[in-house]
Amino acid sequence: MRKLLFFLAIIALQGALEVLLPRGISAPDLFLLTALILAARLPPTWGMLAAYGVGLTQDILGHGLLGLHAAALAGGTLLFYGVRQLLNSNTPLHEAAGIVVAVAGQWATFLILTYWLRSNLVTVSTLTLVLPLHLLLTLLIFPLVYRAGRWAFGRIPSTDDQLA
Repeated sequence: MRKLLFFLAIIALQGALEVLLPRGISAPDLFLLTALILAARLPPTWGMLAAYGVGLTQDILGHGLLGLHAAALAGGTLLFYGVRQLLNSNTPLHEAAGIVVAVAGQWATFLILTYWLRSNLVTVSTLTLVLPLHLLLTLLIFPLVYRAGRWAFGRIPSTDDQLA
């Protein structure tokens, strides 16, 4: 029940932020944070599938290209898994660094898909105007979302817990 409430709250909050924030200001990416919350608690294969599923849910709820956010969240999660051993501690600084890496992976995936589709999904102005504020707002809200994730899914198992 907690997991369902968490997902419904994320969907409602993401929608509310998109509507309430002024035009031109991108809302924080709560779906990416949800994917990272799941990825931190799952083995890589299942975490990638969960991230893709969260992104596909975002694509279905929104409008645009079906699978675009799914691939981007999977790309961000893949990069997150790549540096997870370096960010082994669950301190806020390490969690913030993991989010920065995941956002970089997400936007790198957007760039690759933009090139592959030969479209203008991501432009230089998008990278200079939208991305910095998007990253800043995501970093500002992550403590609240991570706390809600701990409430819904339990704490992240540490390496000491896995050895026991």
